[in-house]
Amino acid sequence: MRPEALRTSRAPRRAPRSSRALRAVALLAAAGVLTVLTACSSAPTSAVPPRAVSSSVPTPTATPDTFPKEPLTPSTRYVALGDSFAAGMGGGDEKGKCRVSPSNYPTVFARESGVDLVVNAACAGATTSDLLKHQLSALDDRTDLVTVSIGGNDLGVAEIAADCTAGKLTACRNEVTAALSLLNVLPDRLDTVYRAILQAAPNARIVVTGYVLLYDASDTSAPDFSTAAAINAAAIGLNEVIRQAVDQQRADGKPMTFLPVDFAGHVMGDKTPWLNTSGPDIFHPTATGYANYSKRLIQLLGTAH
Repeated sequence: MRPEALRTSRAPRRAPRSSRALRAVALLAAAGVLTVLTACSSAPTSAVPPRAVSSSVPTPTATPDTFPKEPLTPSTRYVALGDSFAAGMGGGDEKGKCRVSPSNYPTVFARESGVDLVVNAACAGATTSDLLKHQLSALDDRTDLVTVSIGGNDLGVAEIAADCTAGKLTACRNEVTAALSLLNVLPDRLDTVYRAILQAAPNARIVVTGYVLLYDASDTSAPDFSTAAAINAAAIGLNEVIRQAVDQQRADGKPMTFLPVDFAGHVMGDKTPWLNTSGPDIFHPTATGYANYSKRLIQLLGTAH
């Protein structure tokens, strides 16, 4: 069945979906206001603020109490899907156009947990559409576990962060406006992706990983507070949309959970960031950051040892 058929084969739930989209749009709208009115107009001279902040909105937490608790085994067949955060961009020694690093969290998790990583089909720059076109073939009815990192490139959150902190006024405004518009349709895109994954891997548990906040909220008087708050608000809005899309699948009885990841104490401006702070990999995790993603997966799923 094609993804379009997946969407039309179910009765729409207009009121709940509208409510979820409005909540997420409100979060990103706040980012847009802050970014356009304060961050971009200040045109900072460095790509990375010396000290910045996150929003005070808490990161959603996973609720594994209703997630299947079958123990992992060495024969657990695991497939990873997604974008640069799953491919490991920024982790070092990346190969190919997809920027796949041996330090990516699927590889580290498979090694540390003892499961069988059949393939990491993730690719830097992938959108929800790219995943549907190019990555679903990695799944089959023998797949036991799937991790997914997707959605950030649909909104261009990384570009928003890079251009707004660099003081690129026109790009900043245009990207925020585009993200606000796309946030209205992202829930449907994610729903299509999740349903397609569930169909392609009907016997698998699916873990959807969130995106880390990039800045620390410890100093609200910092000169770059508005810039960083705007960027973090964009990430919070994205995570909220993803979490709610996963919650809808869970409400329908599907074995899927959202897993937030927190780099508190190791974000931009901290002494030992787990994020790349400059260059083409800026705002992507380092090898240590990806190891933290793996650690969160092990906390949720356990190990096969």
